Amino acid sequence: MAHHAGYDRRAVRGPGGSRPRRPDAPDWVAFDREWTPVVELMALAACRAAWENGGLVDDVELPQLLGWVDGAHTHRLPDGYLDAPEGEDAWHRLAEDDRCRGRARDVVTAAVTQAVVENRDLTGSRDGSPSGALLLGTRARAVRAGGIPDLEPEWTGDIRWALEQVDRLHLAVRSDLWRPTPAHLEYARAVHETLVAEPDPPLPDEAAGPMWIQRIVRFSHLQTTVLALAAHPRFAVVGPASDPLGTAVGAVTHVGLASTADLADDLERIWAARPADQSVTDWELAHLPRPVRDQVRAAEGLVLQLTTTLLELLCPGSPGCQ
Repeated sequence: MAHHAGYDRRAVRGPGGSRPRRPDAPDWVAFDREWTPVVELMALAACRAAWENGGLVDDVELPQLLGWVDGAHTHRLPDGYLDAPEGEDAWHRLAEDDRCRGRARDVVTAAVTQAVVENRDLTGSRDGSPSGALLLGTRARAVRAGGIPDLEPEWTGDIRWALEQVDRLHLAVRSDLWRPTPAHLEYARAVHETLVAEPDPPLPDEAAGPMWIQRIVRFSHLQTTVLALAAHPRFAVVGPASDPLGTAVGAVTHVGLASTADLADDLERIWAARPADQSVTDWELAHLPRPVRDQVRAAEGLVLQLTTTLLELLCPGSPGCQ
């Protein structure tokens, strides 16, 4: 709802500060007054739809959700066991609020329209028909990765800042003003081996190359491994406060890749539940919208930049080494 209204309410600050909102976005008081009831209605509708399906909110199809927020099933929203601070009457008031239902319908309709456009672009289809399911969880991931219209996504600032730290390391290596110790070189070698390791999970027989799920899960694995390396006593000299190597690696793994690694938790769980008869292509189309793919490619570019710089540190003046 916040994205639809023009900004993101998550209180997450990056190196660049607070995330800006669109100029026409309502202030906090107006948002709470006008949009919080819509948030509650949508949450109720999503949970009811998931309950009816016997599945997760993540897997609720957007066209089906439309029937709950303002359609054939809206009158059934307050039925069953519900928990509301004001009691069951609060849910009845939401379901009977014409303006609230209309706004929820507008949000879902806009989400469906955008999902169809992105799916059409991914499949190369031009007949206007969607290919595969249009899922609520997929649309949420697209919203987070794509950012507010007319504003750059939040993750771009994080990646840009991390790239600046890698550039500083590159300058330190090239200028010969910074002399790495044996511990620095050992740490750089361990991080480099992590960055070039084969991705997980294992590749299915029908997949010809690295899958998107492998590419995404890789980022959370990088974070975990680098955190473990940094905590080892023999690498205590590699510190982020004044050390260009520690600063660059920390910036990449814990800032530049943070929001991309967050994607792995949900997607790895959903991948594990993939039906046996669903192809890898169909699964990727249903769960990885274009904005998420753009974010992953940018994160991979950041990792490649760090990988290249570490190799130059380990093998100065050489095109490659072991």
